Amino acid sequence: MRRSVTLAALSATLLLLGGCDLRERFASADDRVNDAVPLPADVQQAQARLLQQASTVPADRTALDNAWRGRLRARAMSCSPDFAPTWRQSGEEVRQAVGNKSCFAEFDRKLARWIGVQRTRLLLAQPPLPTGKLPPSITVEGQLVATSSQAPVVAVTSSEGFELLSVDGRTLFKERGAVGQLSLSPNGRLFAQSVSGDVSRIRSVEDGETLLELPDARSVQWLGDWFLGIRSARSKPTSVLSLNTGEETPVIVNNTGVYSSDVLLPAPGGGARFNLLSFTGLYQLEAKETGGRLVVTAVAEKPGVQRALMPITSGGGRLSGDGKSWVLDSSSQGLVRLDLTTLEIQETSFQPMLLGGVASTSKPDQYVLELRAPMEAPNPGARMPHLYDAAAGTLAPLKGADAERTFLYLPGAKRLARLSQPTVWLVETLQVGEAQPMADVLNGQLEQVNQARLNAVQLESQRGLPAAPYLAPALASAAPLLPGVRDAQVEGVGIYEAVERIAQPGQSRSTGRVAVTVRRSNQPLVLVLSSYEPVQWQLRLESGARLAAVLVASYHDSTVVGAGDVRVLKIGRQYAYQQDGPEFAALQREVSRWAGRPIALFQSGYRGNSYTVGGR
Repeated sequence: MRRSVTLAALSATLLLLGGCDLRERFASADDRVNDAVPLPADVQQAQARLLQQASTVPADRTALDNAWRGRLRARAMSCSPDFAPTWRQSGEEVRQAVGNKSCFAEFDRKLARWIGVQRTRLLLAQPPLPTGKLPPSITVEGQLVATSSQAPVVAVTSSEGFELLSVDGRTLFKERGAVGQLSLSPNGRLFAQSVSGDVSRIRSVEDGETLLELPDARSVQWLGDWFLGIRSARSKPTSVLSLNTGEETPVIVNNTGVYSSDVLLPAPGGGARFNLLSFTGLYQLEAKETGGRLVVTAVAEKPGVQRALMPITSGGGRLSGDGKSWVLDSSSQGLVRLDLTTLEIQETSFQPMLLGGVASTSKPDQYVLELRAPMEAPNPGARMPHLYDAAAGTLAPLKGADAERTFLYLPGAKRLARLSQPTVWLVETLQVGEAQPMADVLNGQLEQVNQARLNAVQLESQRGLPAAPYLAPALASAAPLLPGVRDAQVEGVGIYEAVERIAQPGQSRSTGRVAVTVRRSNQPLVLVLSSYEPVQWQLRLESGARLAAVLVASYHDSTVVGAGDVRVLKIGRQYAYQQDGPEFAALQREVSRWAGRPIALFQSGYRGNSYTVGGR
């Protein structure tokens, strides 16, 4: 009898629930809440694409399925914490009972971001985009603005929009309209685009689909397979974004946030380390995830103002061919190379020639330099492109078509590109002349500059003009050194401070060290050494060098070692590290008062390391 009653009650219940989905009613409370407030269509579509991306790797698919279910449970529990539907309530009743719809909207925004982060991570983990056979050249309709470090992919912008090209000539993606700033992922499968001053998007190279939108992001730095650097807008510090969890954390050094003028670069060898480059300090940092939190810690640092890296603030710099150095060029400082493993800086001066640009090559120690003749040479400002071999210390002039164009290195293709709009030539072998020791090339330029100056003095003398406006005949005739240096050449070295600076006990200012090699010459030499900061000038006299006197002009007390029996005179606190301005004119007047003639050849720069003088 009881069994009959039970069956009758069940039958009645089924009749009452006629037309309803029994599976929905007996689903978990979390699922019923999420079904009552369904995900937006765009989030559902993005989730389907994410699972499709992960379908080829079962482990990724399983991990993403578990993570997705956990986030859906959190969605229901966070936005409907006090309501647990029963099987008796219909879907419509659950929908009416669930409140706080704004909470669901905010959670769905976070879910969309998490999906985009995972899709970005999966694409970033794939191997570099392959390429076909490289042609001799490709045609670009615009300006090359970005290259991929591992894949042969470049970005080209024009007034009409932008185009992503494979170096084999194929168009990967093209879009008209506003461009913004572009950067390519190392494997060439993703690109970041700044949509406005404070929004960036990460998009697929294959079809241009936006995977992730980052508000308050001025630009994106590709630091590793699972984390990115985000240059923030609106005066917010730079942050690191985890592609595992979607969480961000600010980059803090010395209790201060890092802002947009600084550069973030991955450390060589991959892993979780990256470098922060700033002219106020260099830092190697490491990203770790601990307990679901992203933490950034410093593992090496080189604090203090790094004046050699000041061009960083204007966006200057590029990676060496092996990706282990950051390379900068400056007309006043020369070539600056920063080792991204040790944070050591190497500076190479090409004075008196000016350095107008540098391109890396596939060989990490070789660079194409855009050298220009000094302003006082017979052909001032003339282009003199050379191939510089840092390991061998040689310069080889470029010839033919290679001497007429600028170069850009395409690391993903391991080729130099010679730019000749609208054609980009892919160069396998450079046309170069005979490589010569760098010192010989630079000394040859010094000879030309010196001869040009002497010719100018002779011309002025023929016209009955004084040799120089700062040289008074009365002072010249009474110069203390004149009897002993009547036939001498006067050369000078002027800097603000030394590259190498050593703190000395009991001194408030650190003393720099600068090496000066005095070459063999037929003509006596008066050497003028000038600086603002204290410097220990270390002279090395070659066999046959004819050093007649050393004049030291320094705002803070400087010394000279290695002069032997040569007379060393301190002539005052004048200093000059460039030839323009009143400081150099004042130094010239003082030198003329002592030596009877002004400086004929002046090597200068803000920071100095080593120089070579003499040789005439």
